[in-house]
Amino acid sequence: MFEKLYDKIFEEIGFCNRNYIRFVVLKHSFMRIKISFLKVHGSNGTVPLHHQKIVSAFIDEVAREISIPDQSYNFSSLKGTSKIQNGQIRFLSSKVSLVLSSANELFLKTLVDKIFERRLVSFAKLTLVPKSQYTIPDPDFKTLMKYVCISPVIPDNPIEAGNDVPDPINPTTTEFSDMLYDVVIDKMEKHGYGEEQLNQFAEFEIAPDADYIQKIISNQKKFARLYKNNDNLSILGYLLPFTMHAHPEVHKFVWQQGLGKFTLQGYGMLDIVGHSAEETE
Repeated sequence: MFEKLYDKIFEEIGFCNRNYIRFVVLKHSFMRIKISFLKVHGSNGTVPLHHQKIVSAFIDEVAREISIPDQSYNFSSLKGTSKIQNGQIRFLSSKVSLVLSSANELFLKTLVDKIFERRLVSFAKLTLVPKSQYTIPDPDFKTLMKYVCISPVIPDNPIEAGNDVPDPINPTTTEFSDMLYDVVIDKMEKHGYGEEQLNQFAEFEIAPDADYIQKIISNQKKFARLYKNNDNLSILGYLLPFTMHAHPEVHKFVWQQGLGKFTLQGYGMLDIVGHSAEETE
């Protein structure tokens, strides 16, 4: 789909290295891919309840095989029909999926190709075979959008060793929204957004689903769970449905890059309520 763009660049600047132009164009093109795996018959089918570190280790291992640097990717938790049993997730269905995204299309395509080169992929006691993939198109970004978390959102820094675990922040409070806003704006600035652009993004509010909040309160459960980042430091993560009011460009950024801290470790991946895509093999 980039051929016309390549031709225009060649015509305007007379550049003869087509592969270089292809790299430059793809490098700044976002992509989001869902990989479907088949569970190997006889596999125990279990992973730890909090398994993001395991998925992150696998993604890092594959990424090291690629000569294309990228600091913008994000990925989900493993998804499929499952039940929680003795602190483990046991996958009951034969199909397990993983969503990956990157602002560098060339990197993501190469990463996925490398995953499919592997006959088997193992996460703890869950052994899988890569089966199919499809590209998820960007939605129509608006000011008000509803999300679900497909990996935990981390709004704050790790808990320092030796400190008591703090109570989770109530996600209905302004403090919760403000913490995530600060993280998003800081990341956008590091990704090259200028001061004039950032000033347009001042309106930002996260409103958790009221029924979800009431259910948490009624069942006397906590708003967040304790996870570990790749440095084995404790972090509080939230899995909740919410509505976000923000500039469409901010919605686009968190859809592409994830929301909150440690997104390169697979935290903070979001999906949009009602957004679907046809699968293409």
